[in-house]
Amino acid sequence: MSGANKTVPEALAAIATGELKLDGFLGPAHVSTIIGARPYRFLAGQHGLGVVIAGFEPLDVLHAIDMLCTQTVRGHARVEIQYARIAREEGNPRALEILHRVFEPADAWWRGIGVIAGSGLAIREEFADFDADRRIPVEVEPTREHKGCICGQILQGLAAPEECPLFGTACTPENPVGACMVSSEGTCAAHFKYGPDGGHHADSH
Repeated sequence: MSGANKTVPEALAAIATGELKLDGFLGPAHVSTIIGARPYRFLAGQHGLGVVIAGFEPLDVLHAIDMLCTQTVRGHARVEIQYARIAREEGNPRALEILHRVFEPADAWWRGIGVIAGSGLAIREEFADFDADRRIPVEVEPTREHKGCICGQILQGLAAPEECPLFGTACTPENPVGACMVSSEGTCAAHFKYGPDGGHHADSH
């Protein structure tokens, strides 16, 4: 198993090969400035799922959604870059060179999904002296997923946040239970704040 470093394409591959109910993906800006657009091509070629690499600003996200909707309506899945002011098709060659020299693929655990083979980055043996995981022996309790949490299904588009029995009650941004609520960018956290009952949730806290 690897440390905390994870790779996006492998996670998307795991999701795309499952029982998926999604029309496409918005690609992550920061990740894509390094790896570029090419690693996402398999989603369009093999799975017929479009990808649009989006920036962070509200207008970026809206523009990227429009681009993705256009692909879906036309039935032509491909990988596009909305975040063109920073991201490039080939990524950042220098950064990739350093990344591959220091790290190697490893299995990684994803909250709400489980272990995905090759989706993590472990420090190579050559740089073991810089690996805190090896130098500082710390016992970390294994992650325990709450039995009622359906975050894995939500991440795959198989269920909506409000279908989770914990959503808005036991699981809130102030007291997150699942991975989808932990981050302010998580699906459940966003739905809690901006969904149909977003105003009600905001008023109640």
